[in-house]
Amino acid sequence: MPTSKYRRLPSYQNHNQQRKYSQFEYMPVVSLKTVTTLPMVVVSEEPKTEVQVDKSNKQQFRFVFLALVITASVSLWLMQDSVAAYYQQTYHQNSILSKLKQQRWWQSGAQAGMMLNDGINWLNQNIATANHNIITAFNKHYAYAESDWARIQQQAQLAEQQRQLALQKAARENSIKAAFTLTPTDEVFFAGDSLMQGVAPHVQKWLSEDYGIKTINLSKQSTGLSYPSFFNWPQTIAHTLDTHPHIKILVIFLGPNDPWDIPDPRNGSRFISFASAQWESMYRSRIKTIMDTARQHQVTVLWLTPPDMRRNKLNEQMAYLRELTADEVSKNHGYIIDTRAMLGNNGNGFNDTVTEADGKKIKTRSADGIHFTISGQKIIARNIFNRFNLPVQPVENDTSNVH
Repeated sequence: MPTSKYRRLPSYQNHNQQRKYSQFEYMPVVSLKTVTTLPMVVVSEEPKTEVQVDKSNKQQFRFVFLALVITASVSLWLMQDSVAAYYQQTYHQNSILSKLKQQRWWQSGAQAGMMLNDGINWLNQNIATANHNIITAFNKHYAYAESDWARIQQQAQLAEQQRQLALQKAARENSIKAAFTLTPTDEVFFAGDSLMQGVAPHVQKWLSEDYGIKTINLSKQSTGLSYPSFFNWPQTIAHTLDTHPHIKILVIFLGPNDPWDIPDPRNGSRFISFASAQWESMYRSRIKTIMDTARQHQVTVLWLTPPDMRRNKLNEQMAYLRELTADEVSKNHGYIIDTRAMLGNNGNGFNDTVTEADGKKIKTRSADGIHFTISGQKIIARNIFNRFNLPVQPVENDTSNVH
């Protein structure tokens, strides 16, 4: 093949030879003495046909579909318990997956899912703990000054104390709820003086007619704890609890007949002055005897303290007895109802009316300044009744349970 004089490259001077190598394109070559052309091969990429494009798309679709099927199958295998539970809750029948429970490979999926879930929970807990430790360490050593850190510790201690108080309050409320829970087989025992004689029948009527709960009312006028020779309440209560094993709650209302000097048990001709240390010791011992008897029979005691009285001297005596009685009953795990506020007492002494939410005034005390009107009786009775945790379903009217 002829070559050029200067570049030693193939030279195609013959026109026929150029046609023979038509796949070459000519590039001009510049030299010092002559200009010639250099053949250069250009490889051109042929465009894909529609068949090739369609085939490529189908392959991609198959790959994505297969990946989705595998992912869904593995997820179902691992989370089979959750899926089965959701299906049961939604459609109220077992899913078709329940037929696979006998297969070991299916059971291994549930076990693997549980292990995976436990591992995730463990990891989350450790991350949370690590974050807490890091934040605490940062706050302790970098974020706060010593005075700020001391204040934060005090706030944390206060929050913990409040939390403990809330827990104690909830425990007390649960305890009270259990103590005053009544069932149709339980009985309620009422003991007291003429004040109780007016209040108890209302509670008895509601318990019997609406819930079929039996009650016993031994309240007697002019009685108290000062003169057991006239009427011995500790002895009467003990005998009643012995003979009525279904009594669950004992409600007591005493006080106005007690502010007197009492006979000395060791010397009948001598009297012990009211409110003296010896008198108080004896009065407390009689309350404690009642409380001990009730505790032995697993009976809850609800003790009502007397309200304010019209006469100043009697009112002062009742204030003394209220404090004494509330202290002794509480120490022996009983429950107290203070009747003053519910009868309209606003802290300024005797008041014989109570004002309702609509502004209407209701007379609650009788003319003697001691006893109650029917409205006053019902107010106190309703407060007693509301303490009870009663059965959900009331019974048909039955008045044979009142004694």
